[in-house]
Amino acid sequence: MGQYFTGADIRRLAKTQDCRYLLLAPDDKITSEAMDVARSLGIRIHREGDPSDGRSLPPLISRHTRPGSPITLVKADSVHLKPFAVDVGRPEMDIQLADVITGAHGSPMAAGFMTWEKGSFPWALDYDEIDFVIDGQLEIRKGSQMVTGNPGDVIHIPRGSEIFFGSPSFARVFYVTFPAEWEPQ
Repeated sequence: MGQYFTGADIRRLAKTQDCRYLLLAPDDKITSEAMDVARSLGIRIHREGDPSDGRSLPPLISRHTRPGSPITLVKADSVHLKPFAVDVGRPEMDIQLADVITGAHGSPMAAGFMTWEKGSFPWALDYDEIDFVIDGQLEIRKGSQMVTGNPGDVIHIPRGSEIFFGSPSFARVFYVTFPAEWEPQ
């Protein structure tokens, strides 16, 4: 089911988002008043799949685009895990890590790989994290909630969470954090 746009929505978009173009999905609805408000504010409205030639729309370039930032490729054979720099008091877990994308790359996000053996350790997140389980099992406990990710599963851990990272056997994950720059505890 699509979104429903009113005149108030168009005014808000124009004011808070500095919107000049609105692309509607095929199942979005828009009131006649919203169309009139858009016209009066100089907002062009286009519906996805409209047979027009698209000349009325600008190219899809975000105002947040950083044209000077290059695309970064990290070759798999260049990733070498190193011992985790933070002592979590569990040397038997053999925690290894490799940050592959950082703020130094001009990215607002960071990404990397992490492995550990059986066990768990506490961690407090001052950032959002998404973990993709590559191999083994990743267990995350937050209070009374426990989730177990298997290969191919994705887990989101919200900023401000106090958790236990763990595995009943072994875990290898790819992670993405936002923001890229955060201080280890």
